Amino acid sequence: MKEKKPDRSEVENKVKNLAKISTLPNIALKVMDLVENPRTSVSVLANIISADHILTARVLKLANSAYYGFPRQISTLNLAVVVLGFNALRDLVFGISVIDQFSANNFEEDLDVTQFWRHALFVGSGAKFLSKFLDYPICGEVFVAGLLHDIGYPVLLQYFPDYFENVRKFSLNKNISFYEAERKVLGFDHAELGAWLAKGWNLPDKIVQAIRFHHSPEKINDYPDLVRIIHIADMLSYTIGEGTGLEQGKQEKINNVVGKIKQYFSKNGHPIDFFQDKMKKEVERVNGFLESLNYMDVSA
Repeated sequence: MKEKKPDRSEVENKVKNLAKISTLPNIALKVMDLVENPRTSVSVLANIISADHILTARVLKLANSAYYGFPRQISTLNLAVVVLGFNALRDLVFGISVIDQFSANNFEEDLDVTQFWRHALFVGSGAKFLSKFLDYPICGEVFVAGLLHDIGYPVLLQYFPDYFENVRKFSLNKNISFYEAERKVLGFDHAELGAWLAKGWNLPDKIVQAIRFHHSPEKINDYPDLVRIIHIADMLSYTIGEGTGLEQGKQEKINNVVGKIKQYFSKNGHPIDFFQDKMKKEVERVNGFLESLNYMDVSA
């Protein structure tokens, strides 16, 4: 007997309500707003972050990690703001907040958390690089959208484990991608789940739409450049072996990626290996970011 698809509106409402419970720290959202305000001072930004001692410790740890590779010790938040810059600090605070929110131990059996966040960081970093070719004005939005593009996966696993298991079994039995299986089994996918969560977090609509349409940029009319950037960065990450870990064996066909690059970045004139090499150079930085989070000792 064919299983009935879950009620889409019920799932959407549950995810939006969950967003209120598992909300991003207000500090991360305040930092996002402050960075966009040209009147924000170093001291104001540092004071906001210092209200959270654990976040402060993590920021300083990461500021002194291989991720940034600065030759001098960064010992205060004020110095971190000056040395890293507002945009890098915003990415740092947001990345820490999101990764902390969705790195529960119960993911270990079904989702390789480290690989999942490696992929997210690769897409965020790669998207920032790609944004230069479209003269996209706000690179911080690009990083945040890239970091969050697959956030629907851990939402599905953590809050709808039965749905997750049904999709995984269907994917394996039919030898189709997890994303395709979601549509067939559930009637919605991780992109929609992630968009519902982002909307519940009151993130800017352009980030919500980038998450929602990162697999189907051709369907969006608003914010096309942002969505295309995330789409290409996601595809490129798979071509260099940095996928989510959920879809083992998935390999984006090079011709598909080349075609999309020519379509969306027609003025750049660079071959695909140019973009792949740029993304591969992020390996050390991504590893440094994750290692700093995994081995952080905040008990002192």
